[in-house]
Amino acid sequence: MLYMMLPLDRHFDSGFGAVADSFKDAADTLDSARENAPTLNDHLPISYLYRHAIELYLKSAIIIFHRKLNIPYGDTPASGEPKILDGAKWKPMYQIHGLLPLYRYFSSLFADHAEYLSTHTSTDWSFHAELGKWINDIEETDSSSTFFRYPVTKDKTKDKEKSTIKVDDYDAMFSKVKQNQKPVKAFLMVDQDQNIIESFSHDDTRSKETIGTLRQAAEVFSNCHAAMVGELTGGA
Repeated sequence: MLYMMLPLDRHFDSGFGAVADSFKDAADTLDSARENAPTLNDHLPISYLYRHAIELYLKSAIIIFHRKLNIPYGDTPASGEPKILDGAKWKPMYQIHGLLPLYRYFSSLFADHAEYLSTHTSTDWSFHAELGKWINDIEETDSSSTFFRYPVTKDKTKDKEKSTIKVDDYDAMFSKVKQNQKPVKAFLMVDQDQNIIESFSHDDTRSKETIGTLRQAAEVFSNCHAAMVGELTGGA
């Protein structure tokens, strides 16, 4: 497509989609590599890259709709600073990082202009049935694009979910071993008499589920972006 060869500021959507592509590509590369060479807490940068790609894809789609169909942002013309209609209020796009308000407005644009898309494009614009749930799940984890980027946020309780290494009960871990469940990766701290004083376990089940959700959502929006560029912007 033409936009791949142009500077970002020459893109129809000001480069939002192209930068989203770069974040997604980086996440895909790291996600593939971690299976063979995992590193400590590598789920955090991978998750952040996918999450940020999704945010940028949503913003790209909104900009494309407004510029292509000359839809003003409230009192601001379509050529002006992009905004998001959040409830009844227009808010500057650059100040919004939550996926849920972006997705809601994204969805409303597709619904409001379904007839135009049906008449002027050949793409099937229906989305994965689970997409809304994925966005809600991501929003519950990271509503402000800070959870995967920082070790500490305003939510101390949620921050404890960030690490794949957690405080665990030694007896419970030992019970799992005896029951021949999945392997237990444990770290035990003992005193000078070999009494266990603290025990920790490693479990990346939740982090893998999170990455899976982010990856699937990013793929949907990546495909949507490619279709919008091809159908609505002439590849620019």
